[in-house]
Amino acid sequence: RGCKVVVNDLGGSTHGEGASSKVADLVVEEIVKAGGEAIANYDSVEFGDKIVQQAVDKWGRIDILINNAGILRDVGFHKMKDTDWDLIYK
Repeated sequence: RGCKVVVNDLGGSTHGEGASSKVADLVVEEIVKAGGEAIANYDSVEFGDKIVQQAVDKWGRIDILINNAGILRDVGFHKMKDTDWDLIYK
């Protein structure tokens, strides 16, 4: 209760390809309908400063940061291709 949320999602597929704002927008809509405050962000975490700045611009500060996402690759690091690692890193 009382938190304000920046929903960040590139909207890529499970393989890290493509982009869409649809998922982030739907999550923001759900939060707002439930009485919360939220805004959507579609930047890559490579540019985390943009995500942080959006929150600061909207609400003046950040108290807590939660990063609960990633790209799953069903292989061990020693079997991972460079292109897969690049998708995870970026």
